[in-house]
Formats: sequence, structure tokens, C-alpha cells
Amino acid sequence: MKHLFMTLVSTFGLLSSAAGDEAIPLLAPKAFQEAFQADSTAVILDVRRPSEFAEGHLKGAVLLDWLSDKAFVEGLAKLDKSRTHYVYCRSGHRSHAAATLMKSRGFKVVEMKGGYLSWVSEGLPVEK
Repeated sequence: MKHLFMTLVSTFGLLSSAAGDEAIPLLAPKAFQEAFQADSTAVILDVRRPSEFAEGHLKGAVLLDWLSDKAFVEGLAKLDKSRTHYVYCRSGHRSHAAATLMKSRGFKVVEMKGGYLSWVSEGLPVEK
């Protein structure tokens, strides 16, 4: 019940994107890295829990916990819609829901395929 609102909103976003909106770009970790490094407007957005973030994250990532409904919505209000948000989570499920919601609210978003687990498995750099 706690996440009912966020689930409904992200489901609505999925339905509206199926109705003809552009798909959210989904990039493999190395392509994701190349894209945000080449993008002067890039914001790297980690939507995992604070404990997961503390264990390791992409350099320069901003934490915005998807599973904390109130904090996530409040955090969105502080983000600049003119910038591109490169979103990731642990495996890709939370980031997809977050990116869908963000896109429905007018944000430019790019998702990382396979999330942090794929990033680490490819030997890409992390910060702790």
C-alpha cells in the first residue's frame, strides 16, 4: 500500500508512453558512461536506497531514493528539467519506474540497462 501512488503513477506513465510518446533510451553501462560524459547537461541519478548508495555508486551520482515516495517526489521538484537525467538502480527495475514517472513529468531521461550490477560486472569505476 505504501508505494501504491508511485506504482499507479509509473503505470500511467507506461501506458502513456505506449500511446505514442518517444521511448526512454536504454543504454548498456559503457554506452551510458560515454553518453553522460559527453553530455554537458548530465545529472547522474541513483534511485537506490541510501545503504546501497553507501556501498558504492557512480562518481558524481545524486541519490534520490525511489522507495521513499515522499522524498522522491520532493527531490524531483528540486531537479532541473532542462538537464538530462541518467538514471540507474541496482538491476534496472526501480530506475525504469523512476524514469517513466520522470518522463511523464517532462524530464529528459536515459536509463542504464542492468543497473549497478551490470556496471560493476563490466569493471567500470565506482566510488564509496
